[in-house]
Amino acid sequence: MTFSIDLVAGVDLGTTETKAVLTQPDGVMVAFARRPTTWAQTPQGRVETTGRALVDDVLRTLADVVEEAERRLDAPVRIVGMGIAGLGESGVILDAQGRETSPVIAWFDERGARELGALDSAFLAEFPRRTGLPVGPQWSLPKLLWMRQAGVRLDRSSRWLNIPEFVAYVLTGEQVSEPSLASRTGLLDQATGQPWAEALVELGVSERFLPPSRQAGQSAGRVRACTAVPALEGAVVTVAGHDHPVAAIGAGAAGPQDLFDSCGTAEVLLRSVPRALTDDERSTLVSLGIDAGRHVLAEHSVLIGGMRSGLVMRRVLALIGAGDPVGRQELDSRWTPDAVVGDSIAVVGAAIHDNDVSLRIRDGASPDLLWAATLTHLSEQTRALLEAINSVVGQHRSAVAAGGWTRMSSFRHSKVTSIPRLRFCPVDQPGTRGAALFGACAAYDAPVADVTQRFLDTASQQDQERSWPSTSPRSGTRQEENV
Repeated sequence: MTFSIDLVAGVDLGTTETKAVLTQPDGVMVAFARRPTTWAQTPQGRVETTGRALVDDVLRTLADVVEEAERRLDAPVRIVGMGIAGLGESGVILDAQGRETSPVIAWFDERGARELGALDSAFLAEFPRRTGLPVGPQWSLPKLLWMRQAGVRLDRSSRWLNIPEFVAYVLTGEQVSEPSLASRTGLLDQATGQPWAEALVELGVSERFLPPSRQAGQSAGRVRACTAVPALEGAVVTVAGHDHPVAAIGAGAAGPQDLFDSCGTAEVLLRSVPRALTDDERSTLVSLGIDAGRHVLAEHSVLIGGMRSGLVMRRVLALIGAGDPVGRQELDSRWTPDAVVGDSIAVVGAAIHDNDVSLRIRDGASPDLLWAATLTHLSEQTRALLEAINSVVGQHRSAVAAGGWTRMSSFRHSKVTSIPRLRFCPVDQPGTRGAALFGACAAYDAPVADVTQRFLDTASQQDQERSWPSTSPRSGTRQEENV
């Protein structure tokens, strides 16, 4: 008789890729898989998809990771718990019968900007204080205003689910609202943690528009019959929350005043604060370019500030002929921390809304100096953003950096010079690992702090050894994280 092996799953439903990991209950990695996330471009150049398509992305990726785990373990597996993390701002409108009635608009799609701008000026002035977000089209509220204008039905029986919440609903039949995702809608009053009444009035919906709140790590139901992934049937599901704070927990930035630096195409500085913020603090932070909302950790706030560091570095590397891994390695090996840039090169462009990178080059410039100038510029931007955060909530106690760019020694050195008390995370795929961590909490009804410690105790050694492959469902070959 063959017995199945109990594992926990973590899913990170991202804009570019949907990723899934299986770990042992103590966090030891077993298998990992990834697939492209489904999006379509309309004739008008808009980007959208459907909730059902995203659920299918999750199930296909889970089927891949289960197949890989069973191959590696040479035994059947059973998923006992699953955490679902993912992108914020995008979601689905449900009708009174729980049916999907709207498209899923990509978070970066600017539909709704005109409708948002047409709202009462007093409402817009209050928006940052209430929501902790700047006035802009990224959030769910503008998308909802556009959909209503386009003819999508919104009434007092309607309900909104963010994408990870919708996936959980399809699998379990339960509708929940996770606080960190609700913080990205523009519909949450951060002072109370309840739906913002004035925003609901603007949409013409009731207080039931956002489902009952359920914290990351708490059960959102069990998976019903699942023919696509039989190993998932009966698993306890939790909505782990917004991808950035989930990745922070997965990387080990789990302390009450920790800083997490996510070093991808869009670099994110994420700060944990063990209390609720005041209206004035939220307003000040937003004016400094920092979002302030609910953390995936109960009774914690999260501050999120972004830069387009990865975009800047990728464009500079392409310009100097070092866009491929070999070229990056050669450039990195030549770099020295005492390179003197002087006034031969100036680099401009890294803010989260910058789409362009500007260079000023004079005599004496070289590829190596251009790279050194780029790192210096990004360090200055990081320090400025960190100073803005510190001016409101004080300094962090410890800091962790993770992401593909941290493989470059030159980049690591620049980060150490700009972020005090910084260490580098050995964990590969902290977003999926963080989601699995919350899945283990839900499966075993265990405190988040206890499970976090177990995961961190096992993560460092295994991931430093890099003993498990990251596979593509098409090629079956190791896939390096994009940088």
